[in-house]
Amino acid sequence: MLLGIGVSELLHPLVGNGAVAIGVVVLVTLFAAVALGVGFVGEGMMFVNQAAASAVLVIALHKAGTGGERAIDALIGGAVALAIGVGLFPVEPLKLLWAAETGVLKAVAEILERDSGGAGEERGMDWVLRASHEIHARLTTLTQARGTARTVVRVAPRRLKMRPIVEAEERRVARLYLLASGVLALARTEMDLDDLELDTSGRLQQGIDTLARAVRELLATARPWSRADVLELRAGLQALGAEPLPPAHADAVLAVSVKRIAGDVVRLLSGG
Repeated sequence: MLLGIGVSELLHPLVGNGAVAIGVVVLVTLFAAVALGVGFVGEGMMFVNQAAASAVLVIALHKAGTGGERAIDALIGGAVALAIGVGLFPVEPLKLLWAAETGVLKAVAEILERDSGGAGEERGMDWVLRASHEIHARLTTLTQARGTARTVVRVAPRRLKMRPIVEAEERRVARLYLLASGVLALARTEMDLDDLELDTSGRLQQGIDTLARAVRELLATARPWSRADVLELRAGLQALGAEPLPPAHADAVLAVSVKRIAGDVVRLLSGG
């Protein structure tokens, strides 16, 4: 808000009031907000939107003292928000990361369950596009959660002691980007094989079903995951990844994707 107020107060003597003045001030404010909107203060579009809205209000309702009054309001509001959101009640970063991870894993599980249905399940381009949209929406939420978690443990006094744990967990959930990419590649490969009318073995479909069940088990397991739960799931996935490639070309192509996904889930469980 202060940025918009400052720009409008500086430009008002030059551009005056009216629609053209508002357009000029908003344009300059947007350029300034984009240039300055980095890090904790400028994360996301809120910073840009608030700056532009403040600039519009100051120009549209301009009278003596308007900018100063709004600047004082902005300072007080910002101070209160910082005191409450950063000082008293900062977000719990681990829960934030785990919630975002759960969202990605749910989308991954749905795709794997659809893939494990075999040729009887329709896997056309429309479905692959919907799956891709869902995955990327969940990954966007994950990216935002990672950024927020990193910031919280660096600026919130009550969360400073959690910094090593949260940073390690944030690096672990970064594996989800590769896992999601692998699952989408698998879905696309199965669609291509269906279009070419190339059959794949039931054993590979069983492997995909194993992946789907493993992800569902993760979703059903309370956080934080216990060592026993992790070891059990990891052992089954490592066995799946160690199976030899089938001789048939179509099967081999699909098997590589299955092995890659199994390896990504194992690394997600291992934290590395």
